Amino acid sequence: MKRWLACLLAALPMADLAADYQSTTLVQTGQLRESDLIVRTVTDLENNSVCLAFYIRTVGTSPAMTCYDAVPGFRSELHQVGHFTDGKLVVRKLHDSVNHVSCLVAYASTEGTSPVIECYKSREPAKRAIVRKGHLQQGDLHVHRIVDPETTKTCLVAYVAVGGTSPALTCYDSVGNGQGGLEQTGELREGDLLVRKIRDNDNRKECMITYVSTEGTSPFVYCLDKVAGLPAGQAAAAPAPAPAPAVRFMPAPTR
Repeated sequence: MKRWLACLLAALPMADLAADYQSTTLVQTGQLRESDLIVRTVTDLENNSVCLAFYIRTVGTSPAMTCYDAVPGFRSELHQVGHFTDGKLVVRKLHDSVNHVSCLVAYASTEGTSPVIECYKSREPAKRAIVRKGHLQQGDLHVHRIVDPETTKTCLVAYVAVGGTSPALTCYDSVGNGQGGLEQTGELREGDLLVRKIRDNDNRKECMITYVSTEGTSPFVYCLDKVAGLPAGQAAAAPAPAPAPAVRFMPAPTR
């Protein structure tokens, strides 16, 4: 009897452990492989979000992730719809036809780098390929202008052609016809630091690109609107015109 009671008491903690219920709100719902790039689709059931985790199958690389709202049912359908390469630089356009989201991912197929991502809403397109409409090289810096015709988006990809660097990516709305080019309008060198001012004439944008031309670093891009007749960045600071005074008509006095 004592032996039976001891066995029963020993089994009670195990019974309590078995009764615990555990649930997860994160599940992998898809995967896409394009050469050395792997994209895993992770669905967050609690927040109604679809997250894309990007990583490159090379040594020493770090992943990157972006998330967006999911349609009811937490579905997604991811396909590559355009890409181009320039040396070790790779740019791919991926489209989620269920959630109507397009993503540009840029990376260098070298050790120790990471992908960069820019996603934006897009309708189901008729022409989904990306087009490179501009390339500027200054020293070891390469800047590519990528146009997405379906969404009227323009993206700049900056890449430093030294070992182990990751690219930088920024996108903005296209306002021109895609004919203007890229040009450098300014440069600053202080020690190992370089800052270059790049103008996108077609979209009236000026971007500051800073980097260090050593292995294992990445450039950084910051863009400003450029308005004709004003230096870049002063459009928002320019004072708005004062409203015209209200005009009231009064009846003529009666005698």
